[in-house]
Amino acid sequence: MTSSAPASTLDLTKYLNPEQVAAARHGEGPQLVIAGAGSGKTRVITYRIAWLVEELDVSPDEITAVTFTNKAAAEMRERVEDLLGLFPLPTFVGTFHRWALIALRRYGERVGLRRDFAILDSDDQVKLVGQALAAEGLSESAFRPRSVLAAISAAKNRLLGPEEFVAQADNYFARKVAGVYRRYQGLLKGASGVDFDDMIALAVRLLRDEEEVRERLRRRAHWLLVDEYQDTNHAQLALIRGLAGAEGNQTAVGDEDQGIYRWRGAELDNILRFEDTFPSATVRKLERNYRSTQNILDASGGLIAHNEGRRGKRLWTDRGAGEPVELFKAADEGDEARWIVDTFQSQRSDRQLSEMAILVRTNAQTRALEEELLRQEVPYVLVGGTRFYERAEIKDLVAYLRVLRNPRDEISLRRILNQPPRGIGKTTQEQLFGEAAERGQPVWDLLAHDELGSFSARASRALREFRDLVVGLQRAADELPLPALLDRLLEASAYPDLYKKEDPDDLARLENIQEFLSAAQEFTEKTAANAPDDDQLTAFLDHVSLVADIDAWESDRGVSVMTLHSAKGLEFPIVAVAGLEDGVLPHFNAQGTPEDVEEERRLLYVGMTRAEDRLYLSSCRRRRVGGRYQDQADSPFLLEIPAELLRVRQSDQLITYGAASRTASVESFFGRTSRFARRGAGGEQRTFGEEVATSIAADTGRKVRRGSRVRHPSLGEGVVLQLEGEGDQAKYTVFFDRAGKRKLIAKYANLELL
Repeated sequence: MTSSAPASTLDLTKYLNPEQVAAARHGEGPQLVIAGAGSGKTRVITYRIAWLVEELDVSPDEITAVTFTNKAAAEMRERVEDLLGLFPLPTFVGTFHRWALIALRRYGERVGLRRDFAILDSDDQVKLVGQALAAEGLSESAFRPRSVLAAISAAKNRLLGPEEFVAQADNYFARKVAGVYRRYQGLLKGASGVDFDDMIALAVRLLRDEEEVRERLRRRAHWLLVDEYQDTNHAQLALIRGLAGAEGNQTAVGDEDQGIYRWRGAELDNILRFEDTFPSATVRKLERNYRSTQNILDASGGLIAHNEGRRGKRLWTDRGAGEPVELFKAADEGDEARWIVDTFQSQRSDRQLSEMAILVRTNAQTRALEEELLRQEVPYVLVGGTRFYERAEIKDLVAYLRVLRNPRDEISLRRILNQPPRGIGKTTQEQLFGEAAERGQPVWDLLAHDELGSFSARASRALREFRDLVVGLQRAADELPLPALLDRLLEASAYPDLYKKEDPDDLARLENIQEFLSAAQEFTEKTAANAPDDDQLTAFLDHVSLVADIDAWESDRGVSVMTLHSAKGLEFPIVAVAGLEDGVLPHFNAQGTPEDVEEERRLLYVGMTRAEDRLYLSSCRRRRVGGRYQDQADSPFLLEIPAELLRVRQSDQLITYGAASRTASVESFFGRTSRFARRGAGGEQRTFGEEVATSIAADTGRKVRRGSRVRHPSLGEGVVLQLEGEGDQAKYTVFFDRAGKRKLIAKYANLELL
C-alpha cells in the first residue's frame, strides 16, 4: 500500500499545479506519472527531490534519478542544486549508462571486468563484428556488420547471452549470428572492452548475483526516479527492478505517446503495463500543457488519438487557441525548402533565428534545406551530423589515451600503431596480431617483453620505438594533469605534423585538435574537486564515451535543423516539419505492421508538440531520390489531423492538382484511401490492414516470383525485386515505376498480380 505523506512546509502550490503537487508529494511505494508533452515533468522530478530532502528529511545520497541524455540530466541536476543550495549535489542524477559505468568501475571485477576496461563506440563495434565474421568464415556482403551488430544488440537488450541466443536461434540468419555473437564477446574480452549494451547487462548481473553489492546500491537508490520511462527496454526495466524491487519507492515519469525508440529496443509495454510489474502503483496524469497553443495541441492530439497502444489523455492550455497549423503543398523539395526559409525570414523582425527549427524524418532530407539556408544566407546549425568525438583526428587522440590507460585495448592499439606513419605497415601489423593470437597473448605483451625475434630489423625497430613512446607517455600520465599530458602526447607522437597548415580541411582538423585540448582543460577544471590527477584520465575517457551529439547542441547559432528523433525533449516557438509524404513519414521501412505505423505516428506527434506558437507542415508532389524524381503520395497521417485546424496552401509551381487558389481545403488534397489505421466517418476505429484486399499469396494459384509485375492501389505498377519468407508474413521488395523501391508485407500489401 502507498502510505500518505506528511504535511509539507515546502509550499509546492506556489510552483506546481495540483496534479504536479500530488506527484511531487507522493509517499512510499511505486508511482507512475503520465506526463503529456510540455506538462512540466522535469519540474515535478526536481521538486520531488527537494520535497524528499526538505520535508521527509531524506538524505540526498539516498536518492537516485536516471534519464536518457546528459543534457536532460544536467538540467535536472542544476535545478535541484538551486532548490536545495547543495553544491555539488550528493544525489546521483545522470543517465542509465552513467549509473552503470560508476557501478562497474567500482564493482566490475565481480562480473569479470578489469578496472581499466574500455567502452567501445559504434565504429569500434562494427570493426569487431567484421573480425568476428571473418573468424566465422562469413562474408560481409552476405552478413552486413551493422545488421549483425543490431541483432546482437537486440539480444543483449533482452539479456540474452551467446548461449541463450543460440538456444533461441530458429532460422539460418540467427544461427549464423549466434556464432558471430560468441566470437564478438571473445574479442571484446580480449580487448578489455565493453559496449553500451554490456554496461546495462553487467549492472543487472551485479544486482542479481552479488547480494552485498545489491544492498549497497539499493541504499543509494532508496528513492528512485526514472525519467522518460516509455523509452526503457527489457534490460533497463530489469535494472530498475533490481534497484527498487516490486514494492520500492520508485517514481517513473513518461508519456507513451512520445515513445519513438522501439527500433533500438524500447518496449512501450513497460509503461502501458506498469501496474502489472508494480502491482501497488499509483498512477497520475499531467495534462496541462505549458508549451503550445490549443490549436497545436488539438491538431497533434487528433493525430495521436488514432494509436491503439496508449493510455489516453487530452492536453489543454490556458495560452489560447493561437494560429491554425499551416500545411504547404510543394512541387518538390527545392520548392518546399524555399517556402520554409521564406516563412522563417518573414518573422525575423519579431523572432530570433534560434527560436526556429526545421524537423525532418531522415538526414538525407536536410540537403535541399541546407542549400536554401545557405543561398539566403540564413545562419543554421545542423544537429546530428558527425559527432565531434567521432571525427577521425579526435578518435585517434582518444585511442592514444585509451592505450595509455589500458595497453591491452587492442582496438585502440591497432588504430594508433602507425598513426602517424612510423614504419609499421599492414604486413607488420598482421604478423604482430597473428603471432599474438597463436601464442594466446595480448599484443602488448609481445611488445613489452621484446618478443620480436621473428620480425625484420626495420619492423622490430619501429615496434620498439612505438612501445617506448607508449611507456614514456604512461609515465607522464602518472605525473601530469590531463591537459599537460595531451600536450606531451602531441609533441612526442608528432601527430599534428600529419596535417598541412595550408590545406583548409587540415586546418579544420588542427582546429578540432585544439578544441579537444580545450575540452580536456574544461573537464579538468570541472572535476578537479572530485577526481584526483591519477583518476582524471579514466574519468575523461568515460566522459567522452558517454557524450551525445545533442549534448553539444547550441541553440543560439541560428535555425536548428535536425531529425525528429533528435528533437525529442526540445521546444521552439516556431517549428516546421518537412516531408509529410507516404514513404518519408511514415518511412517506407516502417510500413509493415501496425506497431511500426503507430511508432511513426508518435514520431510526427513528437515533432508537432515541439512547437510553442507556430507550427508549419509541408509535403512534396515529387522528390528526387537516387538522382531522379519520383512521384510522392501524401502522408496518410495528414488525413488524421482535424481539417478545421489546418490552413492549407498550395505552391504556385504545383499545377498537377489543378487548383487555382493558393488556399484550399484539406479534402481537395487528401481524397485517397489510406492504407493505415484511422477513424471512420462514424468514429469507429479501423485497424491497419482492415481495408486491404486478399494478398498475392492467396491469389488463385498464381505465385509471385522475382520479376513479377504487380500493381498497388496508390503506388502504381512495379516489379518484384526480392522475396523474403512465406505466407502472410512474406516480405516483398518492389520497385514501383513512379514511387521507387518499397518493402511491403504480403498480408497488408494489397497488391494485384499483373
